[in-house]
Amino acid sequence: MFAKIFKVSVLEFSIGFGPSIFKKKFGETVWKINIIPFGGYVRLKGEDFDESEEDGLYAKPAWQRLLIAFAGPLFSVLAAYILFIPIVLNWGVPAVTIGKVIENSPAQEYGLQPGDVIYKLNGKRIFDSYEVTNTVSKGKVVKMEILRNGEIIKKEIPPRISPPEYIFLLDDVKGDINGEIVKINGYKVGIDLKLESGTFVELEDEFGNTISGVLVQYSYVPERPTIGFYYAGFKPVVEKDMHPFKKGDIILKVNNREIDDYISLVNVITAMKLSENQVYMDIWGQQIREKIVPLGNDLNVLVSRNGKEISLNLNKKEFLNIISSPGFFKQESYVIKPKNFFDAISLAVARCNSAAISIWKAFGKLFTTGQGVEQVAGPVGIAVIVGEAAKAGWETILTVVALFTLNLGIFNLLPLPALDGGRIVFSLIEIISRKKVNRKVEAIVHTIGFFILMALAFYFMFADFSKFF
Repeated sequence: MFAKIFKVSVLEFSIGFGPSIFKKKFGETVWKINIIPFGGYVRLKGEDFDESEEDGLYAKPAWQRLLIAFAGPLFSVLAAYILFIPIVLNWGVPAVTIGKVIENSPAQEYGLQPGDVIYKLNGKRIFDSYEVTNTVSKGKVVKMEILRNGEIIKKEIPPRISPPEYIFLLDDVKGDINGEIVKINGYKVGIDLKLESGTFVELEDEFGNTISGVLVQYSYVPERPTIGFYYAGFKPVVEKDMHPFKKGDIILKVNNREIDDYISLVNVITAMKLSENQVYMDIWGQQIREKIVPLGNDLNVLVSRNGKEISLNLNKKEFLNIISSPGFFKQESYVIKPKNFFDAISLAVARCNSAAISIWKAFGKLFTTGQGVEQVAGPVGIAVIVGEAAKAGWETILTVVALFTLNLGIFNLLPLPALDGGRIVFSLIEIISRKKVNRKVEAIVHTIGFFILMALAFYFMFADFSKFF
């Protein structure tokens, strides 16, 4: 839009990325719709820093170039906001819902219940569990507004420091323990041992019993403020027919392991994924919170169907394939529906604001500390995510498109060479200094930035292959 206002020739206007599925030239501009439906781009005349042509980008003053560079990311962000409106109108907004309350925790003491919706924290609308975790982690009293049975209940809950948490996945396991853990590899419990995969690990309990094995997976979470609940995930209720299951089936047991909530279901899924002689252990302080051993290949699944208990026999691989199907289980989270169109706009804006702030903070951590680099998806990862979204239905597809478009818009605003944010920085330098930046220097900086971004793209692509294949 700004390019047209400032009379810069637009050579190409493209919606999305990748190979084009539609292409048509109108006047001087080639209009394209590409196969990957996230964001888009505009190719302008004179982007190669040529100042000789009057309708070229770099023939224009710095303030006009700044607005042109800013317009691309701005419209990507606006497109995401607009896309969230029909999403909210049709499907509402998934709320942060409490799935399970931990015994003897502040959550239990102050009366939180499974199914409670965390509506506001410290006066701010909440749409993301990350916001809850981040607020609680500060250790201050949390002012909560809980939505329960259509009513708002206000609570002020002081977090409590939880003990350090260890998670071990051990292979070639020998021995067993049942008491409190007192030592890990001879060290007292409470410190991060920074263990690496493939190393030998031995845990000793208060009775002198030991369990040992080769470390496959390890994580350590230090002491931190918590309130004491799990977020809702999905219920052990079948949402679609998949032989031998019928819609409405309630899974009660798998090989006599009871399933009564999301956590117990996840634990059974973990048990199915374990190999023989493996053990998964979750330890809080010195207490063994979960000790999961593998399930055999042949499974007996007890379900409740139309009020009657039915026993289903199938193998582990078959059951894992079934339950991994998108939309197989009923979602446990509460959905907030808009009252009218204007309420939908308000909810969509608030939802998008929350996502935008989280994305901006995530980029900040990524480029300053490297935190979260393993969660970045490259081209292959994006394709996998879109493929999975397509299986789940239109709500998931549109939400993924909106969030990726928002990500692209915010990413493009980062002050990095080869991005619109980098061009904005150079324009600001010219505006502030009132001197023209050497075009050769700017070209070199953007070229270096381009190759760095390409290198990062290839890195994340290969990381995707190792992650998804």
